[in-house]
Amino acid sequence: MTKVKVKAKGDREFVITRRFKAPRELVFDAMTKPALIKKWLNGPPGWSMTACKVDLRVGGKFRYVWKNQNGQGMALGGVYKEIKRPERLVNTELFDDPWYEGDALSTTVLTEKNGVTLMTITARYESKKVRDGILASPMEGGLEFSYQQLEELVTAQEKKAQPGNALYTGTSEPDTVDAYMKQLKHPLHNAATELRRIILKADKRIGEGIFWNAPTFYFTGEMEPFDPKTYKRYIVGFNFFTSGHAAADLPARRGG
Repeated sequence: MTKVKVKAKGDREFVITRRFKAPRELVFDAMTKPALIKKWLNGPPGWSMTACKVDLRVGGKFRYVWKNQNGQGMALGGVYKEIKRPERLVNTELFDDPWYEGDALSTTVLTEKNGVTLMTITARYESKKVRDGILASPMEGGLEFSYQQLEELVTAQEKKAQPGNALYTGTSEPDTVDAYMKQLKHPLHNAATELRRIILKADKRIGEGIFWNAPTFYFTGEMEPFDPKTYKRYIVGFNFFTSGHAAADLPARRGG
């Protein structure tokens, strides 16, 4: 896909853009799940990531640690300010040994069209001097090296996922539901959490994932549908509403 582009914006920001030939859900997960981050965010040749911790919730922290072949180290951390899977991430960034003043605020937006995801990262710094100093560094080469690894990762995942998504393949995705529930703010959050526990406990073959922007539960074993054109699963989903109607305040059940 298109190589990374970096462009100044205003006095204190610059914008990073790059396209990946994969759904944005895969790109989002690769940018937020430690097991996947370690596969691509290793820095330039000779460096490797030795530690990766992510608490993916508003107010949660992340921390990355790298080392090179000479034993030199580098570490970066921050706090998540906004999370909207798979569209948007806002977080602070600060190196353990920063070579510039202040921390940075990074806003990542993922938009998808025809199976191609456009990643747009806007980074804002303490001052124009700091921003210009970072732009003057050879950052594009390092970014592109990592993004090529990211592209290889999500492309391989996309091929592996064919011909369908988890509902077709019967694959459970509990990590995505965990992340959704952590950031969910709803009066019936505790009730939904308990109902989720009961559903999953009922049969070890019940899987879960995020579909239609809500937790969805489905049978992962072999099953013949009533209609051959539909999913080979029975589907139960939670829908969360905030209207004033009593019925809309309850998790809705959807059968498929």
